[in-house]
Amino acid sequence: MVSNNDWLEQQVARNKIIPARFGGQTWLLDARGVAWLPARDMLVVSDLHLEKGSYLGSFGHPLPHMDSRATLDRLSVIVDDYRPQRLLCLGDSFHDVHAVSRMDRADKQFLAGLISQVKEWIWVLGNHDPAIPDEIEGKRHQRLRVETIGFCHEPENDWPECSHQVIGHFHPKMRVSAGRQRVRGRCFALSERLLIMPAFGQYTGGLWVDDPVMIDVLGGAPHQQFLLSEQQIFSVKASDSANKKGR
Repeated sequence: MVSNNDWLEQQVARNKIIPARFGGQTWLLDARGVAWLPARDMLVVSDLHLEKGSYLGSFGHPLPHMDSRATLDRLSVIVDDYRPQRLLCLGDSFHDVHAVSRMDRADKQFLAGLISQVKEWIWVLGNHDPAIPDEIEGKRHQRLRVETIGFCHEPENDWPECSHQVIGHFHPKMRVSAGRQRVRGRCFALSERLLIMPAFGQYTGGLWVDDPVMIDVLGGAPHQQFLLSEQQIFSVKASDSANKKGR
């Protein structure tokens, strides 16, 4: 748990963290692409896509295979900042079912060390990683409910116990016009009942928040959207965004 309130206040003042209300809870949305639920001392991250580089490399794509370590390095810094009791990975943590077998031994050890720092590490399974090998520590869930908030990789229609859901999968991104300048980046997208997490992985693309797929999932334009840009996070009104459809 974050014990340094001065640090939190500084991060908010510097637009590194922004508070948001969702599901009757106060969340702290971090410019690095994670969400912290203080009431549960739980850090949420989505779509790590570990070993995507080696997966694409097997098809001849000339990408460096350092994405897993880069992703884990960034996550390690965040874990050190928040020191959460629980860390929930919201699906597609591994890019495919063979990702773990391709991981460098040093990267596996680094991941194991990171997991050991957290009292409860939770893997919510995704479409890219429907199963995670037993050699990787942590609890596995298809979906997880915390009071009336459901955590799942993709939205669940048949889950009456949950009035709100936190999901990943869609890798939301947006573009904002400010005079002649345009700022683009990953984002958190919120409707009344959905909070869509940005993708955290090194080699992850995105879906514009005004793409028909995203609008259908959200049930309309986002009620709230938080742009991640230049290591800061900003609340953006829908009227201020200037997105183009595409990936």
